[in-house]
Parts: sequence; C-alpha cells; structure tokens
Amino acid sequence: MLPFHNAKHTIQVYENTIKISDYEKIDFEALEPILLAALFHDVGNAVTFKGHEGFSMDETIMFLLMQDYPEQKIQKVINYIEATRMPQKPTDIYENIICDADLYHLGTSEFLEMNKLLRKEWAEYLKIDYSDEAWNSLNIQFLQQHQFHTKYGKEILEPVKKQNIELLKQNQGSF
Repeated sequence: MLPFHNAKHTIQVYENTIKISDYEKIDFEALEPILLAALFHDVGNAVTFKGHEGFSMDETIMFLLMQDYPEQKIQKVINYIEATRMPQKPTDIYENIICDADLYHLGTSEFLEMNKLLRKEWAEYLKIDYSDEAWNSLNIQFLQQHQFHTKYGKEILEPVKKQNIELLKQNQGSF
C-alpha cells in the first residue's frame, strides 16, 4: 500500500470536496461528477506515478460507461480529474474545489505528518531520496508557489499553510 496516495487520501479528498462545496454554497445535486472525480483522481498511482492522471481517467471512463453513466457527465468527471494534474490550472468553481480538496492538507496541522508519508512514498516507489535540507527546501518552495483557489481555501486553509511555511523555515534541516 502506498504511504500517501492510498484509500485514506481518497476518502479525505472526497470529504474535503463536500466540506469546501458546502462552504462555497454549491448545490449538492451539482456535486455528483466532482465527487466521482474525487474518488477516481489518484487511481492511476496504483500503476504509475508520472502521468497517473491519464490512467485514472481511462479507468474512470471504463467504470462509468459500464454503469451507463451519461457521457456528458463522464466528460465533466474527466475534466475534474485533469484539473488535479500538477501544476494545477483549474478553470471553474468545480475544478477549483477539487484542486483545493486534493491539496487540502497543505493548510492543516496534519501537513508535517502527511509530508513525511509523501517523502516515504517517493523514496520507496520513485527511488527519490532527498536529504533533509533538500526536502525541506523543496517543500518551502512548493508551499510558497502554491495557491488555493476557493474562498474556503483562501480564508480557512491559507493562514495555516503560511504557519506551515514558517515551521519549515524554523526547522530547516531537522526533518
């Protein structure tokens, strides 16, 4: 099992999608495609890391077609999965929501713990082993360049993300 991109992460993204959508006052009926995207967005990580979104989209299409899910809605689901590809470039409120739901942990007190899991995953499965200093620098840079897209992300998650940047800066070399 992957340390970071696993069932727990998928459920968190699903729940975060609901939480952010509620804050953004999105009609629950309109959420079905984005919730499906939340469930399928990282399926490809089970097979490949680089380009996993493409595999996730292929699996999603096959599954939803077998369920006789409307093709117009399938395209929405696929667009939402595509929006999670790094670097994120969402184009509407629904893509904004799934992007913020996927990187929600950046603006929480769980960031450091989840970041350790991601580091472990990259070391084990990608064979990328960063020094503490390099890992810390990479994460400071990533957090500084990242931006939340929704009102929820900007108002609730961004202040904690800034605290996480400061924590990383204060503890450089000790992670």
